[in-house]
Amino acid sequence: MKKELFISFLCGLMAVAGTACSHSDEPSGEEMEVKTRFLTIRSEEGAASPRRILNATITDEGSTLSSMWTAGDALSYCNLSRQIQLGVADDNVYQGPLTAIETKHISMVQGDVECTVNDYLAVVYPANNTFEFISTGTKYRYHFSLAGQDGTLAGLATNYHQVYGRAHVTAVTDKTADATMAKMQSLLTVCKFSFKDKATNADIPVETLTIQYADATSENGKYPQKGQVTVLVTTENHEAKAEKYDVTAPLVVTCSSEQPAVYVALMPEIASRTYHFTVTNSEGIYSGTASAWLKEGEYVPATGLKLQKQ
Repeated sequence: MKKELFISFLCGLMAVAGTACSHSDEPSGEEMEVKTRFLTIRSEEGAASPRRILNATITDEGSTLSSMWTAGDALSYCNLSRQIQLGVADDNVYQGPLTAIETKHISMVQGDVECTVNDYLAVVYPANNTFEFISTGTKYRYHFSLAGQDGTLAGLATNYHQVYGRAHVTAVTDKTADATMAKMQSLLTVCKFSFKDKATNADIPVETLTIQYADATSENGKYPQKGQVTVLVTTENHEAKAEKYDVTAPLVVTCSSEQPAVYVALMPEIASRTYHFTVTNSEGIYSGTASAWLKEGEYVPATGLKLQKQ
């Protein structure tokens, strides 16, 4: 039932005319200064990646998801090198917005970035993240929410499916910069859920779906409402991990109307776990359990799960 999440992100293979940096000339002392530059991020050609990852718009094709970027899709960056090089923990973390500039499967990413050559940047989609610098261990951390999902694929792709990458600034001029980045890493699991009545085998439309752990651990009856990602300047894309945070209540997915199936972004696990599902609709309440091993970057079409009407 587990399928690899068939979605890919390459940061673009073409330079913007007039903004590409020359790699043949050594930057001057002034060009080496940390300052705001217009940055273009491209993919590392031939870069190996153990997983495929998310683009901003995703489409269900049955056993896989396909994807592409739309010009204007927003990402965030954090310059991982700055506080570490300066040796201070400053509230003014070097961070800001980036933008995908093409509507296609492969798009460049650009934006104004405070940087210099050889800096490393964390690049995150979606852009609703704020980084904090952790002085102990020279780490950076950001949080994201799993609460408030509406069960749609568009809502999931826009707001919930977290993707991480690390870009390397390879060259600068006085006003521009170039960076390369390996394929970004999908940090969560995308699940498609649909349900059937255990007694009648009839389809169960979903108005709300409640998900909670149902195994004998301290998390029983609850599910993470948030996650966090902690990275170092040396953290490569495939080394970034989503960590559980705020495991205090069941996760509730609320649809705008009754739906035959819902899409949910969930936390990956290190082993198989049992989940308890409760579906409510105009006909009543249904519940049941199912077990699965959710892995990062996977697409899991969990369709036809059997529930008992209460």
